[in-house]
Amino acid sequence: MQSFVKKYSIFLMLYIVFQPILDSITGLMMRMHIDVTFGVLIRMAVMAVTVFYLLIYLILNRDNKKGFMIIGYFVLLALMSVINLVVNMRTKTLFVPSLELTTLAKSLYYPVMLLAYFYAFEELAEDRIINRFFPKAIFYAINIVSVIMIIAHFTGSSFSSYSYYKLGESGWFFAANELSAIVSITFPIMIWYALEKIDTWTRVYYWVTIIIAIYSALLIGTKGSLLAVIFGICMGILSTVIQFFRRGASKKLMAFLAGILVITLGGIFLAYPAMAVSRTAELHSEMIKYKKKKAKTKKGLTKDQEKYVKTNKTVSYLLSGRTIYFENASHNFAKATPAQKIFGMGYATNFKKVKNAKLVEMDYIDIFFQFGFLGTLVYMAPLIYCLIYLIGTFFMKFKYMWSYKWSLLVASVALGFGMALLTGHVIEAPSVSIYFVGILAYAMFNARILLRTNEDPYTIGVRD
Repeated sequence: MQSFVKKYSIFLMLYIVFQPILDSITGLMMRMHIDVTFGVLIRMAVMAVTVFYLLIYLILNRDNKKGFMIIGYFVLLALMSVINLVVNMRTKTLFVPSLELTTLAKSLYYPVMLLAYFYAFEELAEDRIINRFFPKAIFYAINIVSVIMIIAHFTGSSFSSYSYYKLGESGWFFAANELSAIVSITFPIMIWYALEKIDTWTRVYYWVTIIIAIYSALLIGTKGSLLAVIFGICMGILSTVIQFFRRGASKKLMAFLAGILVITLGGIFLAYPAMAVSRTAELHSEMIKYKKKKAKTKKGLTKDQEKYVKTNKTVSYLLSGRTIYFENASHNFAKATPAQKIFGMGYATNFKKVKNAKLVEMDYIDIFFQFGFLGTLVYMAPLIYCLIYLIGTFFMKFKYMWSYKWSLLVASVALGFGMALLTGHVIEAPSVSIYFVGILAYAMFNARILLRTNEDPYTIGVRD
């Protein structure tokens, strides 16, 4: 059994690298209108094996006091999930078992994989090569994403990110929002990896991969990926400047890296007018003007269109009209039974036709409507714990936080939590949450060692 735990821990490291391949195959299958996709089946199978892995790990580490708490948490989560299904099966106007069960399975992916990655790092703690492999796995995975995006772009085989605008590209990946979230969350890790590897000017080729990743991210045409790229580079610049003034730092190298970062950032701003995201911002303004004109005609606007027009222009652009779906969902929640308010309304609250089932696409809000007051507290408990723990570590060990490792890990985690609100498709989307929880578990593992030993675990990082 110990051998299985060791091997599966290594598998979890390698699993990250194969994510883009799963997603591209899923995208191509969706294009062929195949409902049950390869990616979903593989991820659900991995989650099932991971549950077994966690049980074996906890049995082998019975002296771990936290083991009983973790088992108790998953029992409670399972109980809440069953109650949620039973309540909604009896209450909802239209209860579609396939939709409800699929959504619930996707939701449970994050807590299972978060704990699995943390234990995998613990299991492999003595093997420096494997622990060092995790940021490299992220680096390789996003390079695969970039290659797929570039090939799809130049062969003209990309999906459109915004089909109604015919703008932006998502390569062979079906969901532009999920792709944008993946690129956004992982981009700081790529910068960390590249900056640590460029210890001489002859290794500047690592930065070429960053330029390609930026180009691919901006092809998507979403504001989330643009903001994440800018934020990641700015954190890199800040970290480089702070290190420049520290003792023992190579002034020439830091100045060189700062120059690369600043030139890259300047290039993004110069290229902005030609980007798809720039055009979508213009089209958003044009659409508002068109709908305001239409409102004055006899035909007028639908209720949802009217709400969209009345929303603040900047807010409606940033949230892409999600405020409308929020108002509709909150209206349904207000009319829900007490049991639904406590345990949640399941998938897309209440709907009379499947085509009318709409998520708000802002993770925290969707989670609240799906799981209710009590269910949300249970479901979000691991994330809340991790967030508080990392914020505490950040301030308690502030002097360590400006190495490339910590500043960009912090940036990545912050983008994960932020993108969950801004664009959604992070916590409850397995294709995205795998990156988020992997990075979160990695940050937690490092933070735990830092607090326990009062020394940054430099052996767990990028450098050889």
